[in-house]
Amino acid sequence: MAQSYPFRINRQQRPLSGLERPLRMVQLSDLHYGPFIHATSVARWVDAALQQAPDVIVITGDLVDAGSRIRWRASANNPLTPDLDLLIAELGRLQAPLGVYSIWGNHDNWAPSAKRYLQERLPEVGIRILNNQGQLLRPDFYLGGVDDFWDGHADVFAALGNYKPGPACVMLAHNPDYLDFFFRRPVDLGICGHTHGGQVFLPHYGAPWTPSWYGATYLGGWYPPGQSPTLPPVLGFVSKGLGMTAVPLRLNAPAEVVVLDLQPLAR
Repeated sequence: MAQSYPFRINRQQRPLSGLERPLRMVQLSDLHYGPFIHATSVARWVDAALQQAPDVIVITGDLVDAGSRIRWRASANNPLTPDLDLLIAELGRLQAPLGVYSIWGNHDNWAPSAKRYLQERLPEVGIRILNNQGQLLRPDFYLGGVDDFWDGHADVFAALGNYKPGPACVMLAHNPDYLDFFFRRPVDLGICGHTHGGQVFLPHYGAPWTPSWYGATYLGGWYPPGQSPTLPPVLGFVSKGLGMTAVPLRLNAPAEVVVLDLQPLAR
C-alpha cells in the first residue's frame, strides 16, 4: 500500500509545430474515483494541478471506476449524488485561462448512470467534455478529444471538424492504441492515459498485464512518430495516471500529475 497513494509531478518539455508562444498543459488521467480513490485524493491532485499555474488543464478519461461504490452504495432517494457530488466539487475547483477539458474513458462508459450524471454536472462547474469535438483555444492552439476506443464511438474526423491548418493540434484520446487512427490526420500531439504504467511493474519481469493491443508498449512517457506498432504515426504522450482499478495497489508505476511545457519550434 505504501506506493499506492503518493503521486509525483512529472514535468516534461517539448517543442511543438504550430505554437507561436509557450503553452503549459496539466494532465490528470485515470482518476478511478470509487472504492479505492476518494475525494481526499482528488483534492490533493487538484491542489497540485493548480499550483503549476497551467494555461489549460485536461483530464484524459476514467474519471470513475466502473466497479465503484457509486453503484453499490446508493440511497433509495438519490442513488448518485452522495459520492459523485464530492468528485464534482473537487474537480470544479480546477481553473485555467484557456479552460478545463475532459474526455471519457472505458470505465466511464462502463458506468452509464455515473457518466450521465457527470455529463450533466461537469459543464456546470466549468469542465467541458470533448466527446468527438474540438475547439480553437488560442490562435496557435487547437484542442480536440475523442470518445473511448474500447467502449465508445471514437471519431477523429468529428473531433477535427473545426480545425483549420496552421495552429498546433493536440488531440486527447484515453487509450493510446487510438494513436494509430491519427495516421495522415493533422494531429501534432496525441495525449493519452489508460495503461497506468502497468499499475504493477515487477523487476526483471515487467507488467503482468497491460490493457493494450501492443502489450507493454504504452506504459508511459513519450512516443516519437513512426510507422510500426511501437511507434505511432504522430508524437504521443502517455500518462501513468493517478488512480487504481481492480486492486488498491501500485508497484513501481508511480501515479503522476503531468505538466507539459510545450514550446514553439526553434526558427
